Amino acid sequence: MKELASKPQLMKRSGIREILEMAVKTPGCIRLEIGEPNFPTPQHIIEAAHKAALEGHTKYTQSAGYPILREAVLQKAIKYNHYQNITVDNVVITPGSTPGLMGIFTTLINPGDEVLVPDPGWPMYANQVTLLGGKPTFYPTRAENDFVPKLAELEAVITPKTKAIVLCNPSNPTGAVYSSQIVQGIVELARKHDLYVISDEVYEELIFEGEPTTAALFDPERVIGVYSFSKTYSMTGWRVGYVVAPQPFIGLLARSLEPMLSCTAAPNQMAALTALTGPQDCVAEMRESYRRRRDLVCDILKQRGLYQYKPSGAFYVMIDISTTLLDSYDVARTLVTEHKVSCAPGATFGPESGGFLRVSLATAEDALVEGVTRICNFIDSHRF
Repeated sequence: MKELASKPQLMKRSGIREILEMAVKTPGCIRLEIGEPNFPTPQHIIEAAHKAALEGHTKYTQSAGYPILREAVLQKAIKYNHYQNITVDNVVITPGSTPGLMGIFTTLINPGDEVLVPDPGWPMYANQVTLLGGKPTFYPTRAENDFVPKLAELEAVITPKTKAIVLCNPSNPTGAVYSSQIVQGIVELARKHDLYVISDEVYEELIFEGEPTTAALFDPERVIGVYSFSKTYSMTGWRVGYVVAPQPFIGLLARSLEPMLSCTAAPNQMAALTALTGPQDCVAEMRESYRRRRDLVCDILKQRGLYQYKPSGAFYVMIDISTTLLDSYDVARTLVTEHKVSCAPGATFGPESGGFLRVSLATAEDALVEGVTRICNFIDSHRF
């Protein structure tokens, strides 16, 4: 048989997915590994999709998305994110933010181009860049700095081959929220070195302290904004996201997505339209629930001598396991098989993140408290 493509073989499998597959096969396992809201999709959104399907929204749509949804996204981007001088031609609807990011990298990267990604950072950034023949280069976001990057350390890894900087704010996996000064500083570094900024803002509505900062405010001609309905409206399985970016980039993005995706499912786009234009009480309620869970976990970590920082957004906490001197993958696997609690191994988020586990707050409070307690007990019993 002829040799298979080399690029997929270079990708590192997501540790989140590996642990997920173990967890679903383990009866009674407390699930803290996946970043998926445990709330149901709000009823009015479900009803909108049903109504749309009955009314015939079951066909192909334009590759860039329904004009009515793109217009609603445009109005949201202007009002909430404070974008200026944009039109619907700056908006493309995608089947979730993950395909949106893949389309962005496809549009940007030539073989050998380097893309700076955060460490810790969502593993799909590095995997997508690798799959396209680029080189992911990690920049540190350290626990002692509340997982916020230092601009000097970021600039130190820029080379003549660097094409773009990936920024995730609020952060997956740390929950860090970057100040407007840090976001502006990153964009200014990009301008100085003539780079693009890919600003992943899918957790923009899940901020507990501080204010959301849209990176495009500081240089709309080089910032590509990535958004999603998944986390904000508990619509992970609906697969609807969007990209806001300047021309000519956004036009090439739409063209790049055509052979990969055709279009986003029509009923799901109509559900997203209702999510965006309907009542927003559900968003505030979910955000407040995540805040309570964050505080519960931080209180447990303080009591157990494991507290390092308080995440200000998203729904994740990184727990330090460095005192065990154990591999984070081994710890995560053992926690599932022997203690029936699942969490993500830190090493999947970057080469310098192996001394941590990521815990998702997106589960019921009782289960969360019990799961984190089991993790703390494991750490205590394996301290070196």
